[in-house]
Amino acid sequence: MKLELRIDSPDDGEPQSPVPIAGWSAFEPVLSEELLDVFPNIAGYEAVEFSVSLLSPDEMRSVNREHRGCDEATDVLSFPLWEEEGRFAPDPMMAGSLLPLGDVLICLEETRRLHPNLAEDQSLCLMLAHSFLHLLGWDHDTDERRQTMWDRQDALSARLLTALEAAGGRG
Repeated sequence: MKLELRIDSPDDGEPQSPVPIAGWSAFEPVLSEELLDVFPNIAGYEAVEFSVSLLSPDEMRSVNREHRGCDEATDVLSFPLWEEEGRFAPDPMMAGSLLPLGDVLICLEETRRLHPNLAEDQSLCLMLAHSFLHLLGWDHDTDERRQTMWDRQDALSARLLTALEAAGGRG
């Protein structure tokens, strides 16, 4: 199983990111390992992919208003394709083929505003970890689930940052 992270950039080139587009490939093995740990049966799929889009505050506000009824920008939104009653339930009929996990939207300006104590690459890793776990059915809707997800996201975020640093991918 190969995990493919697709970065959607604006028509005029590379999005404003603390990580150059080429540096994003450092995240793929870490996310693949996380996916296999959370859902070992994923190994039966040929490849797994998800997309990340970096949005402006106005774009994020529009999406947040449309999908969540919140008329404000936010740092990250996740749109999982295989969440069923709060659990990750990909279609077993797709085994042996490409499995799309969903879409992640990140607003770097909101991330900086909401997490001012973090460097840009740290906050990006945190948002990526948080949203990836949402794609896998994790949630923070109760105190117990929140703490479990926060612990997992912090560990994943640290591994993403380590991989990025090892690859020399910091922006």
